[in-house]
Amino acid sequence: MKKKILFVTNHFRFSNGVATVLRNLIANLDENEYDISLLAIYEFNQEFAAPIMKKIKVIPGYNFYFRGFDKLINLIPPERIYKKFVKEKYDLEVAFQFGIPTKCIAVSPNPNKLCWMHTYDSKMILREYYKKFPKVINVAKAGRDKMISAGFDQSMCDYCYNIIDEVPIIEAAKEVCPITKKHKYSVVTVARLAPDKAFMRYLSCIKEIVKKIKDVEFWIIGGGSEEEKMRQYIKTNSLEEYVKMPGKQKNPYKFVNAADLYFCCSYREGFSTSCQEAALLGIPVISVDVDGAQELKELSGCGVVLKNDEDGICEGLVKILEDEKQIAKWKEQAKASKEVFYKSERVKQANSILKAGMDNA
Repeated sequence: MKKKILFVTNHFRFSNGVATVLRNLIANLDENEYDISLLAIYEFNQEFAAPIMKKIKVIPGYNFYFRGFDKLINLIPPERIYKKFVKEKYDLEVAFQFGIPTKCIAVSPNPNKLCWMHTYDSKMILREYYKKFPKVINVAKAGRDKMISAGFDQSMCDYCYNIIDEVPIIEAAKEVCPITKKHKYSVVTVARLAPDKAFMRYLSCIKEIVKKIKDVEFWIIGGGSEEEKMRQYIKTNSLEEYVKMPGKQKNPYKFVNAADLYFCCSYREGFSTSCQEAALLGIPVISVDVDGAQELKELSGCGVVLKNDEDGICEGLVKILEDEKQIAKWKEQAKASKEVFYKSERVKQANSILKAGMDNA
């Protein structure tokens, strides 16, 4: 008999890293074993969900979102939101995202529940809710270890690497990159253009880097709230020759595959999916010090982790871009290690965690 699982997230749409991770997870779960329901509290995009629509039952959420709407919803007791949307009994309920999903499933009467933590809650904002789960799943060992250090029992802390289906990524990466590279090196970053991704800081660093290294260009792929502010900064500081921003893309992989290096500049990450996607395409990854960065470096056997501030980024990138032999060595190693990030072992790990989560009754 199939096991019924409910996944709850904030949004299920394009340009949403957590939604992409969840879609990949569902796509790789055996439909003969699981009867899967999905509740997106706010937005649900049919086109984004198309690859898995035959495998899921969609529970309609509010079906819209505007800036500040989440703050209003947070005023509602999570018990009421849970009762409004969850009408069936499940063998397992999974809060797949921070915020309302975590609060709702925490207060669920179902003992079989899991909380997925994609970016470590460093301020422990939802500490009291995490305590209500038999297990909290981080997406990197670093996050699990931080939870234990924060006083949570080791038995309730675990990790599960995000499942990344390499097949469509490798196929999409074959498309021709529309940017014509005009410098020796290209450094690519793919992310929402939002404050937590630290792009304004990154642009400030680029401004200093190109004073010393002229033969490099930086590709920033994505859209978001800081896009216009970033474009204005590029124009004001005459960085058009060095910074390319093609905007939000359905296929960012053609850009990543054409680049020499991938760079993660965020203030915070869980275990960056974009970094792992770059690694599985055989592109060396440089990252500031965020959760998962050291693990990725160890798994790929190349790249470097920089101090997460302007000096660390400026000094680190200048040093790297001056070392032609090191970059060549990293490229060779990245190609050799890329299969480490393929999905087969990660699917086994996820299945094991989901099945174990059903035994808390």
